[in-house]
Amino acid sequence: MNWQADQERAWEELSRCLQTSSSEQSLNVLLLAAHPDDETIGASLLLARFPKSSVVFLTDGAPRDRNLWSPAINGSREDYANTRRQEAIRATSFAGVSPQNIFWLGGVDQEAAFEISLLAERFSKAMADTSPVMVVTHAYEGGHPDHDAAAVVARMGISLLGSRSKPLLLEMTSYHAREGRCVTGEFLGSGSSPELCFELSQTDQQRKRNMIQAYASQRLVLENFPIHEERLRLAPEYDFSEPPHEGKLWYECMNWPMTGSRWRELATTALSEIQEHSCR
Repeated sequence: MNWQADQERAWEELSRCLQTSSSEQSLNVLLLAAHPDDETIGASLLLARFPKSSVVFLTDGAPRDRNLWSPAINGSREDYANTRRQEAIRATSFAGVSPQNIFWLGGVDQEAAFEISLLAERFSKAMADTSPVMVVTHAYEGGHPDHDAAAVVARMGISLLGSRSKPLLLEMTSYHAREGRCVTGEFLGSGSSPELCFELSQTDQQRKRNMIQAYASQRLVLENFPIHEERLRLAPEYDFSEPPHEGKLWYECMNWPMTGSRWRELATTALSEIQEHSCR
């Protein structure tokens, strides 16, 4: 059967569910976030609506390069990672996520592209253990190399499930470049895939504020993100050997260590490896 066609049928059913107040609270949702705070930026409402949700963090949120750290942080990289971990536990608790439903795949911030195959294997195991009906992750938009790695890891992890039932794959918004500036709260190439926009109520917005405030180490970054609405869309098919858009990617604009060409080389190598594995 065509997985993409199955995805579209499942999306139609889910979108009706999500847009009604009687949405099924027992849906098992698994959210793959590149870093602690990405779940708050993109899917605070979804997590609160489905309290049985689990959150999987691709990386620990602590780069090796101190120049990329929050100015509020002192100590070792391990100290920084622990700070991000504790912030994540507190933030997601406002959405009703239990600490027992938070998982860490072990990647290092800014370096997930170097371990895509390993992270995909770990994510596939997390899905096998939790049996989600829906996975939510980042779009391939060139905003952050780890966001883009999460998009690949989600697809590879689902592929590694083999004959097991495969979850619906959705995307949340993060950020990306548009004409040299950073765009938040919108998808790149809006209209390329079915999309839902949720207006957050005053209660929802206060919850999101509480979650954002829990990430004290990231205060300067998070103050730039909107809190009045969130968007989800059915994950489109991507060609990861091609850039997500023309011109410089946002992480290239920021002069971070990774380049788009290097990222695509790492991603396509990992995808080739999994294709070889599936053919054995």
